[in-house]
Amino acid sequence: MALRSLALASLAAAATAAPDPHAIPERYRSMDSQVRPARGARAGEYPAPRFVTQRLDHFDGSNLKRWQQAYYVNDKAWKRGSSAPVFLCVGGEGPPLDGSAVVDSVHCNVAVEWLEETGALMFALEHRYYGCHNRSACPVPDLGVKGAMRYLSSRQALGDIAAFVRFARHEYGLTEQNKWVTWGGSYPGMLAGWARLKFPHLIHAAVASSAPVRAELEMQGYFDVVGDAYAVVHEDVGGSPACREAIAEGHRRIGKMFGSVAGLEQLAALFGGNAANYADEEQQRSFAGYGVASFPAQSNDPACDTPMCDIGRICKAMTDRSLGDEVDRLAHVRRSQRGGSGARSAADVAPHAGDEEAVPGYGHGWQLWAWQTCTEFGFYQTCATGSRCIFTQGLATLSSEMDFCTRDFGIPAEVVADNIVATSDHYGSDRPSGSRVMWASGEVDPWRANSINEPFGGFPVLDVDGASHHFWTHASLPTDQDSVVAARHIIREQVRAFLAEEGAPDKAAAPMIEGAEAAHRRHARRLAAQYSHIGARCVAQPALR
Repeated sequence: MALRSLALASLAAAATAAPDPHAIPERYRSMDSQVRPARGARAGEYPAPRFVTQRLDHFDGSNLKRWQQAYYVNDKAWKRGSSAPVFLCVGGEGPPLDGSAVVDSVHCNVAVEWLEETGALMFALEHRYYGCHNRSACPVPDLGVKGAMRYLSSRQALGDIAAFVRFARHEYGLTEQNKWVTWGGSYPGMLAGWARLKFPHLIHAAVASSAPVRAELEMQGYFDVVGDAYAVVHEDVGGSPACREAIAEGHRRIGKMFGSVAGLEQLAALFGGNAANYADEEQQRSFAGYGVASFPAQSNDPACDTPMCDIGRICKAMTDRSLGDEVDRLAHVRRSQRGGSGARSAADVAPHAGDEEAVPGYGHGWQLWAWQTCTEFGFYQTCATGSRCIFTQGLATLSSEMDFCTRDFGIPAEVVADNIVATSDHYGSDRPSGSRVMWASGEVDPWRANSINEPFGGFPVLDVDGASHHFWTHASLPTDQDSVVAARHIIREQVRAFLAEEGAPDKAAAPMIEGAEAAHRRHARRLAAQYSHIGARCVAQPALR
């Protein structure tokens, strides 16, 4: 109890002046590491934002402050007065939301591409604070003052979702016959699932893609899965056990080279720079603790076209003995990448509209997700000695990964740990109670380490062979992996089954209705037969009692 009181006191008093963005590691500025460019309309042709009035604090009835939250609508296939479903694309921590979210979506295009068939009405709701690129849609007037981010949390965001559903029902003349389905990938996927579990009387079903719902202080599993990804051969991933071992061996040798003058000089000759820089522990961590080059797993795309941009291209180089030993091959990968343009990072995307005025202290908003890791989720990615991490082990430690919580936000490490326990208690970690949530994960996505990958308690899961971070939620392309194409069909079939389930919405969290078990069995058998050529792992697997 005393520790929890300390946590609350620290959060209230934390100094929240916007930190130096370069001091916050890129991996803690956003969960999404890559932006897939929109293919369709220009930004000016996307639906314009509309606004809903929200409470600043959903948990303090005496707080009268309000703010304007942006949302977007695609109603082209919807007919007012129909019983068609309502699809809600949940916003998150990624690049600023715009109208593309309901027409050419990064997180919800499985729903977008289904609108014409279902006649659904579709909304996208921007996450509080991540809209502060526009000062008229920000909960606070200045992010640079103490306490400005205290209302930034997943709990408050879920309160926004519940309030939005009530608003939209009235505004658009919706009835109980219009069943709501929430969609999202990554952190929005977490929110999509939690919205169904917390508000079963409002949300009929959810699709939670690449949703790491198990908050964790030290996320050793992230780099463990990265290593495993480089051994995946199928679905055009192009990895191999030999590749995985070559990357690991190269980084082991680099770790030993740090210990001698000759080794430091050899590193400078191979990778550039001054030999003395390689003797500094912080420089070592930055250089080799997360990989001496970019090793995509979360953002892997076999159809990319820049040098060393995916697992397959990197593995081709790392198993090519003509390039020299394992360290020489790592240097080749690094040089090749630095000569190419590379992919855009979600953390590098500029504010989305030049005519918008951001809230003071916003910058690029990089401090926002970092704040949520300190106050709710952790997810500090370490490369521990003795782990399956393929990079130089022992450099990326828990203390080095989370030091910005104290440095930039004034939140001590023990309070961060307590905050994560509170999050797990609140949501149920990776064993929540409820129904009608489909959990989908990609095989080479490191966030699967903290996601729901096994069916239980009536929840269907989808494990997409060879796929990276919610790749199936992007707009369809001819180059997509077969397993990704199949996943989209499976998800729609599962949602179709969810929508067919009747019963009062406020009873939806109860055990599966009579006859649902048999229906799920038939559904799973049909999908297994239809997509058996893709691989058994890419099949919806309901946990049947």
